Amino acid sequence: MTAFRLFLIILIFCTVSVAWLILGSTVEYRTRDLTERMGQEVNALWGPSGLVQDAPVPDPLKSDIQVVFHHEQRYKGLVWFSTYTVEFTGTYTVEGPANEGSAGEFVFPLPNGAPDFENLTVKVNGDALDVAPIKAGGRLMIPLPAAQGPHTVAVTYRTYGRDRWVYDLSRGGEFTTMVRDFRLAAVTDFTAIDYPKGSVSPTPEPAQAIEGGMQAEWKFENRSTRRQIGIEMPSRQNAGAVAGRMAFAAPVSLFFFFTVLFTVIILKKVTLHPMHYLFISAGFFAFHILMAYLVDRIPLDYVFWICAVVSVLLVVSYMRLVAGVTFAVLYVGLAQLVYLVGFSYAFTWQGNTGLTITIAAIATLFVLMQATGRLDWNEVFKKPPAPPRQPPAAAAPAPSGTQGEPPPAPLP
Repeated sequence: MTAFRLFLIILIFCTVSVAWLILGSTVEYRTRDLTERMGQEVNALWGPSGLVQDAPVPDPLKSDIQVVFHHEQRYKGLVWFSTYTVEFTGTYTVEGPANEGSAGEFVFPLPNGAPDFENLTVKVNGDALDVAPIKAGGRLMIPLPAAQGPHTVAVTYRTYGRDRWVYDLSRGGEFTTMVRDFRLAAVTDFTAIDYPKGSVSPTPEPAQAIEGGMQAEWKFENRSTRRQIGIEMPSRQNAGAVAGRMAFAAPVSLFFFFTVLFTVIILKKVTLHPMHYLFISAGFFAFHILMAYLVDRIPLDYVFWICAVVSVLLVVSYMRLVAGVTFAVLYVGLAQLVYLVGFSYAFTWQGNTGLTITIAAIATLFVLMQATGRLDWNEVFKKPPAPPRQPPAAAAPAPSGTQGEPPPAPLP
């Protein structure tokens, strides 16, 4: 291994890395564009991402709210969307008018952007009201009896949304609300319950598992707050986004592979030319470019293993011709399974990708340090000796006869 050959290998690595960055950017752009276009259609059918139910006005004396979620992952245009149906029931105790005989009003805002409201009902002190006259835009202007209260107002509806649902105690964060005697119970038909960033977790106890899902409760006696309460729906990874992340991180996997391969050829005294590294890099790149164009047509689980088989066969069959079957399968093939296939598969484990790659990197470092601890690197990188000089070739003997005279004529 000379310094010039090492320079060529580094140049090949940098060139392929730039190609991966371009591929990852292309896949990411295609996925983002498709998600935006399909998202507009899903919004028309299932409402916007993140329905917000604002607290009513004025602040109730008591709030008892029940929300039930029915979640469903929907696949549209090669993109997964996390949709849900929410059944809302809110029972509020409110003060009556300040003066006997004067009318009061209770303003209940409906979630902005919701496509429909099914079974929308309003009851005041147990008596149902006609919703049409009191619905003004996105609000219910609920009249209260002239008699001094307190009065009970109950609102129920069913609507649709996606990604998350929020109950905003502060009505957009503009006001600090005094929450009194508040209870909100949420029931889901999924167990992977989570909460939007910045929202309040269930209190006083965490969510509890129930048959077929989870139940979470929020209880406040007296709290001055600008916070929100919410449920984050389970999401499913979109294949395009995963393929893009794999392409962006591919130079790291190739770096690990080259490091291991470089160590093996030194220990085994196998001679590889930079052109061999170039073709190996092309075999790695084939995994990601094939995935980029198959992921829109075939589910990710199948695409991943198709691309893995193609890439491993390309590299191993090539190295079989270069260094033999044993070296190609035992060293090159095994390293490719770890640093291409295993490294890329870690990106399908949401939340554990970084930890998995870190553990693999530390394990690789340990093995390489143990394997090369006694190597004389000066000997490895020393300049090869110049070939011995050959003596000049002897002059060819002159033909028989006098120099410059023609040879004698043949006898008859």
